[in-house]
Amino acid sequence: MASKVCCEEVKVSNSLDLNDRDYLNDILCNEKSILVNTATALTEASNDKLKKDIMKFFETIEQLQRETYELAWNNGWYVLEESEKTK
Repeated sequence: MASKVCCEEVKVSNSLDLNDRDYLNDILCNEKSILVNTATALTEASNDKLKKDIMKFFETIEQLQRETYELAWNNGWYVLEESEKTK
């Protein structure tokens, strides 16, 4: 059985209202979606200047996505499972 790897969770309210964890998860999901679509645009760019501009945008969003992930991780809102030795 794999053990969970995470930071201590920062508790948020369980009401019907959106909380910080909900907002952060939504931002992370959207950043991932933007990265996928930007990667597609990179592969379909028809000229070098356009490709360079898209690449700058991609790198910026990738950095923001990483920072968002780290914020979720540090708040204990992103849990990973330790992989088994056979994986």
